[in-house]
Amino acid sequence: MHHLYLENLQEIEGLIGYKFKNPLLLSQALTHSSYAHENSVPSNERLEFLGDIIIGFVVSDYLFSLYPELNEAEMSQKRAELVNKKSLASFSKKLKLGRFLFLGKGEKLNGGQEKESILEDTIEALTAAIYLDGGIEPVKNFLIQYIEKRI
Repeated sequence: MHHLYLENLQEIEGLIGYKFKNPLLLSQALTHSSYAHENSVPSNERLEFLGDIIIGFVVSDYLFSLYPELNEAEMSQKRAELVNKKSLASFSKKLKLGRFLFLGKGEKLNGGQEKESILEDTIEALTAAIYLDGGIEPVKNFLIQYIEKRI
């Protein structure tokens, strides 16, 4: 598997506020399927799957705990606003994650580092990588900074 350069690793960890015990999880989280296919390495797709669920859980837990006055429909609406593609892509852009992505040649040429769908997937994969590396508390810390600014 490819490895992040040490300076990139430290910069990313600084941006997200989490230091990885296993930096290979971070590398995989930043590996788009186009790069993975060209280089025979695992992509971030499996991490995306897990991250999507984790983000939904953390956001739901946050809304449930901090807003006891909201009913189910109101919480569902707020959660949908926080976890939609545009919202998660915006979070990814704020962290400037696009410049760290491992993209295939064609995807690079087509501006993949700025595509909302890729940036959304990256946040989901990164969330799962943090979860697998350190558990739910670091994930909450990572996502709460985003949730609080959006509410």
